[in-house]
This record gives sequence, structure tokens and C-alpha cells, in this order.
Amino acid sequence: MSSSNKPLSSLRSFSYQNFVILPLSADLFGNRRIPLSLTARAFLKNEIMTRICDKSRVFAISHSTTLKDSIHRIQNLTLLTMDLSPAWQEITQFQNAGIVTSGHLYAGDQDNASIHKFLEKIPVALLFACLQDASDRGSTEQVKQACNCINRVLGTKSNDTDLFFQPDIMPFILAGLTHVETEARALVLSQFIAHLGRNPSLDQIGVVTHSQVLTQICDMLADEDIEMASKASTVLKMFSRFTGSKLYQAVLDLLKAKVQSREVVENSIEFMRYLETIAMICAQDDEHMEYGISAGSIDLILSCLKSNDPLFLMNVVDLVPAVCQTKVGVEYIFKSGTLKTLLAMKEDSFVGGNAVRLVGEVTATAANLNIDSRYWGDVALSKALLEAVESKIQSADSLQQVAAMDALAAFASSSEKELEFLLQHRSICHLWLRLGNSATMPVKASCYHSLAHVLEKFTRLFKEPDQVPEENAYVWTMCEQLYNSLGVECGQQNTMILLMKSLKQPFEELRTSVFRVLRSVVAQNNPWGIHALHSYGGFFEFLMDRTTEPTKETREWKFSVLDAVLASPYKSLLDPSLLEKLQMSFCHGPYVGTAALAELNLESA
Repeated sequence: MSSSNKPLSSLRSFSYQNFVILPLSADLFGNRRIPLSLTARAFLKNEIMTRICDKSRVFAISHSTTLKDSIHRIQNLTLLTMDLSPAWQEITQFQNAGIVTSGHLYAGDQDNASIHKFLEKIPVALLFACLQDASDRGSTEQVKQACNCINRVLGTKSNDTDLFFQPDIMPFILAGLTHVETEARALVLSQFIAHLGRNPSLDQIGVVTHSQVLTQICDMLADEDIEMASKASTVLKMFSRFTGSKLYQAVLDLLKAKVQSREVVENSIEFMRYLETIAMICAQDDEHMEYGISAGSIDLILSCLKSNDPLFLMNVVDLVPAVCQTKVGVEYIFKSGTLKTLLAMKEDSFVGGNAVRLVGEVTATAANLNIDSRYWGDVALSKALLEAVESKIQSADSLQQVAAMDALAAFASSSEKELEFLLQHRSICHLWLRLGNSATMPVKASCYHSLAHVLEKFTRLFKEPDQVPEENAYVWTMCEQLYNSLGVECGQQNTMILLMKSLKQPFEELRTSVFRVLRSVVAQNNPWGIHALHSYGGFFEFLMDRTTEPTKETREWKFSVLDAVLASPYKSLLDPSLLEKLQMSFCHGPYVGTAALAELNLESA
């Protein structure tokens, strides 16, 4: 039976007071405005609510299954004007009642009951009609009131009143996402975030992931409102995380299409948002990354590394670590030649430092993930990295020097092979370690931190006991060589003298870096670590002195050295009476005692 032959009572409608909104067509009633008085209660089965007129208190429901069709058929809809004053009164009373009950002991149960009663009087459709009414009249206060009411209704956790995952609500979700009012769009995204955070079933997820909904959320990544765009990105990432769902594929396909379309300007902030969301979704696990690579989504990101826009390039470089969150991603970074592209940027004043640092970090990540060495053990690549580091470490820019040391530490700590490769390049080690005498505090501290990073990576501080190399392993000889070289390069025959001299300065940044080196030394799975500390007369007495540290952080770092001494398998090399004193000091914790006032020692500065 065609719609024109159906009896009026069978048409799906919504009645309120003496007015009704129906999917009326010109074929049925012509172009007349007809007041109707029905009591039909059945409402909304796969229909789309659409704003169709700029005049107040006017909206319509279309049978169309797509927003595009709904807009196309607007001319065939009869517009009815409603008096929404009674509805606004109900909304005001509902809002006031919520404020009154919010402080009650059983506020949740009372609120659920009141929402149920409220929906019997004011269905969700009428709530959106009121929102549109307030928007058309430019009433900011009533827009906020309607949005608060909608938010409260959709946000309830009770099973019998939770409407969010009901099929009939999907059109209203789409209506909210496409609404002209920012607050309406924001509340729908916030509801998505809240409900998806409650681990709904895949069936529930399927209700709200209509293709039009996903498309609209993807479009909102380009919203002028930064917070709105951020929420849209969060929703897409949450959709993609659900195990057993292939939603991530649909989302990635939509994002890729957006990036490749002419709708988003390349190198723009909006363009960057799409790339970032792609990277974050692919980084969720290997399965997502594999699809992102096979579908070409990851290549969209990596191809942007050839951009001539320095600011845009900086942001793209920052996305590479996200790709390296999975084993599949790291392997692809090596196979795609991305590291060579990054190293080619070494002379770039904007991204050169970050690019070189990133190459070192990726190499270390590959080793930590036990990736086949044919990907990251390329001698030519290692040589290119060290050449880039050598160039950066001689820069007059302290930031470039710090970036170079970070890259060097990441590379050398990735495996024994890389550490040995570094030690063979004596000129680079010389340039690196002599910065331990730098007059620039951040550079000096970074030198100590980078050395500690290498020394500690092979110890129990970072490895399980059964993974720590044996006492006679060659790695401990290399670590000792590197440690001793620090003192020599800085004009001190004994590295401990250099470190203790640095501890005469009150600067927290410097002191923490020294304590980190000392902790990494004593953690060595070889007697040389304990011997090195013992070589400095009075060191252990200093370790037990409670008055030396000016800040909470330096106290904790100093205490970590004491902890490492007592955890060392070679602590028996110390005098038993000294060990007993160290144990007693350890039992008091890091905070006992009063620190002396920090004073600058110019002689050791």
C-alpha cells in the first residue's frame, strides 16, 4: 500500500497538545497547511529529524533513511507550527527537580524515576524541537537549558531509561551532531565518550555506528572549535578499540578519504588532525597497524615527511613515534626507508634535532621489541646516524647538543652490538663525554643523563634477573670503559672526583643527573661498580648524610643510590660494619633529617 492510500491513523506521528507532526507529503494533502488533532503516540522508526525552516517552532520528521534524501524531500513536507510553551514549562520543572534531588542519598534512583516520568510527558523528539525553537529565537539561555535536559536524559545509566543505544535514538544522535548549536554537538560527543567508556556490547555499538554518524564525526575533526575536534577524535579512537569489531577499518577508510579529498587543505591544522587520528588508531595494536599499512593510511603520514612547510613537518615528525607503538609499525618504519628520510633532515634548523633523536629512539625500540636485526642492524644506517649525531653535537645550539646526546644514548643502549659500534668511534665519544664539563647547565646534566641511560639499560634496573648478562660478559667491560672515559675527557683521572665535584653545586637538575649515574654504576652486574664508588674516600659517609639535599626530589634520588648499593650482589665486598650502617640509614627512609641551606660553590661550578 502506498503512503497516499494509508489511513491517516496508520501513519507514524507524534502528537502534543492539539498539534501533530506527520511525514506529510504533497501527494496526500497538497500544499495546504492543515491543523490536525490526533492522539497518536507511536513515534520514530528509522526516521530522520531535520530542521527545515528558519521560522520559529517549526520542524518535521521525514521517512527518509538518509539525511540527503530527507533534505531533498523538504519541499514535499507540510510544515506545522506548535505552541511549545507547555513543553518549556515541563523542562523547567524537570531541571529544577533535578537540582533539588541531586544532594539526596539515593539521588541516582530518584533521578532515574523522574527521567522516566518526564519522558512520558516530553519525548526526546519534543526535547529536540524545543532545542531548535530556542536556537531559532536566538535564546542562548534556553539553548543551554534544553541541552542540559537532553544531556541528563541520554546520560542516565539505568537500564530501563538508558536511551542512548536504542535504535529509535540514532536519528536524534545524528540531529545533535549536525546541529547549528555548538553546545548540542558537544553534548552528543560527550555522551558518546561517556557511554563507550562503560564497555557496551558490540550489538549496542552497532546501533549507533550508522555510516552517517561515523561520517559526521569524521567531518567534525575539521570543526573550528578545538575542543569539539578533540572530542570527535576521542570518539573515533574509542570506536576503534572494541575487540571483535571491524569498526576501525571503516573509521580509517573515512579518515583516509578525508585526507585525500579537496575538502581539507593540505598542511592545515585540520589536515594534521586527520593524520594524528589515523596514527593513534593504527597504534592501538598490530592488527590495526597492518590494516593501516595495507590500506595506505600510514603512507599518507610518511609521505608528508617530504613537506617543505617547516611547521607542518615538525608536527609530522612527532607522529612517527605513534607509528612505532607496535612491532609491525617499527618494522615498517625501517622497511619504508623512513629513518633515512629523517636523517636527511639533520641540517634542518627546525626539525633536525628531533629527527636525529627520533632515529636513535626507534633503533632502541626495535631492539627492545626483539625485532629481527636485519631491520635495525644496518651498518650503513648506524654510520649515518653517528655522522648526524657528530654534526649536531658540535652545534653552538644547546638544544641541538641535547638532542644529539639523547639519540646517541638511545642508539648505544639498544644492544651490546650498538654500544661496541659507538666505542669504536672514539671521536664521537670524545665530543659527547667532554660535555660533562660544559658551562651550560642543561647540557652538562644531559651528558650525565645520557651516560646513565646507557649504563643502566643492561642492568637489573631495566632487565629481569634472568636477562641480565653474566658477570664476565663483555658488556660490563664496555660500560666500565665508557664510565672511566667521562673523567678523562673532562680533565679528571677519576670519574668519581668529577661527579662528587658536581655534587657541590645546589642545582637540582645537575644533582639528579649525577645520582642517576651513581645508581647505574652500582647496579652493574660486575664488581667494578662497587669498586668505583669505594674508590672515593668518604663516599658512603656522604650517602648516609641527611643534610646534603636541598629538595625532595634530590633526597629521593640519593636514596635510590643507597637502595642500589644494598641490592647489589657485590655488597659483600664492603666492610660488614659499613654495611650495617648503610642498612640502618636505609631503614629511616629518604626524608629523615633537615637539609642544609643550598649554597653555590663557585670553585666547582
